Amino acid sequence: MPDGIGGFQKNILFFVNMGMENIEHLVVLMFENRSFDNLLGWLYDDETDPPKLNIPNQTPPIFNGLKPNTYFNLLDGEQVFASRPPSSWPSCPNANQVPTPDPQEEFDKVTFQIFGTSSPGSEDKAYMSGFLKNYSTTEAGNASVKQIMQSYGPAEANVINGLARNFAVCDGWFASVPSQTWPNRGFIHTGSSDGHVNNDDLEWYHIPTIFNVLEDQGKLWEVFFNSGINSFTYLQFPYLGGLRDHFHDYSDFEERCKAQPDADPSQKLPEYSFVEPRFLSGWFGLGEQPNDYHPPHNICRGEQFLANVYRAIQKSPYRDKIMFVVTFDEHGGCYDHVPPPTGAQAPQPCPLSRDGKFKFDRFGVRVPAIVVSSYVEPGTAFRAAEGEAPYDHTSIAATLRDWLKLDSGPGKFLPSPRIAAAPTLDRVLIREKGNENTNWPDITTTCTIDGSDISPDMPLNDVQRGLIAAAKMKQTHTHPGFVNMQAKQLKTFEHGASFLQPDAS
Repeated sequence: MPDGIGGFQKNILFFVNMGMENIEHLVVLMFENRSFDNLLGWLYDDETDPPKLNIPNQTPPIFNGLKPNTYFNLLDGEQVFASRPPSSWPSCPNANQVPTPDPQEEFDKVTFQIFGTSSPGSEDKAYMSGFLKNYSTTEAGNASVKQIMQSYGPAEANVINGLARNFAVCDGWFASVPSQTWPNRGFIHTGSSDGHVNNDDLEWYHIPTIFNVLEDQGKLWEVFFNSGINSFTYLQFPYLGGLRDHFHDYSDFEERCKAQPDADPSQKLPEYSFVEPRFLSGWFGLGEQPNDYHPPHNICRGEQFLANVYRAIQKSPYRDKIMFVVTFDEHGGCYDHVPPPTGAQAPQPCPLSRDGKFKFDRFGVRVPAIVVSSYVEPGTAFRAAEGEAPYDHTSIAATLRDWLKLDSGPGKFLPSPRIAAAPTLDRVLIREKGNENTNWPDITTTCTIDGSDISPDMPLNDVQRGLIAAAKMKQTHTHPGFVNMQAKQLKTFEHGASFLQPDAS
């Protein structure tokens, strides 16, 4: 740890060791494409309703969220402020689907959102000033472009805000790459993106994962996915090809949560569970719509799935032994007011992007992150200590390394310096055994789900095209380049479903 950590922080680290010894199961649920401000920016108000505790300690506690009439982007000289609640727009009649259409999230688009230019020089500052102008280049149209500055508060997204308020929220967790889903999911599982900075490569990632490490070192792990097409993680990493029996339907997760504390380990949650939401719709034979929060999907479906996962853990007979972490892979083009830190450690393997232009030396935009545990002090807002790297997705692998005492010697663990530098989650568990937080509130969504996002003409996003391409490669053993070329031409849910039919060319 850096020398700059104060005495209070050292005390927290001491208590954490005791708290982590009481954890037997880590569950991570990663959603899609929302910034911190978009879902949690209005969680607390420093002046009238601050958090109860900061880690590291700060008196009085503070929260790095939004404030009315404070943060803005310019549109033709007009200040358009970050605000809530979302409203209906010509391009988005349902306020629960703001923003519609899907914002842009490719590397150069995100760079523009952060700096106001796609090619920043040393004189360009990260004022988070380009979101509005970038969104104006989408099909939103002039009458709907201001919606990108709107966000959801506790009244509109009560499940994720309720968990953040009743447990611990990180207001300084950043995506690992200032870009899209595939590279950021690469980082949570491997500490690298195999040199990719965008989704459009639609290629498998040929690098070992944390799951390979856990398997080699005799630790228990499973991936639970809420999608009939296949697990995103399984499709992304060929190194997992021989471990198919570790991938299960989400329903198995809920059944394992019900096991008695003295049940056989095979009937309970493993040491590490990774949970995936549903990325594709009923048009793929799944019967239900995406619940991944990805714009323009109805956020109520994400809220409902989050509530289901939380409820399964809340009702578990062994919930005091579970730590539940909720986060998002990237911001998806949604506005956030906090500039991403620079000075990021380059990953290994592939410390340079495949085009040779990006050194992976800056983080992506801030995303929601919540820790739920009986050993969390309710009302906590946490962030990295001064002098540390910020929290990012590699904090998961770093936490697993320390908690499970994984052999991190050469060839034994993931080699990425990003993981080595990442702060861990142990310090958030500050309650001692015997003083557990037993107040796990019942939380159900108050959001209204309607049929406005159910249509065969709903546009496919890049994540969905990538999953369809990967599934097609598995299905047909076709050359990746040919499948990628075909998948990039798919426009709608109906096109994607047709493409995956066995007789489709």
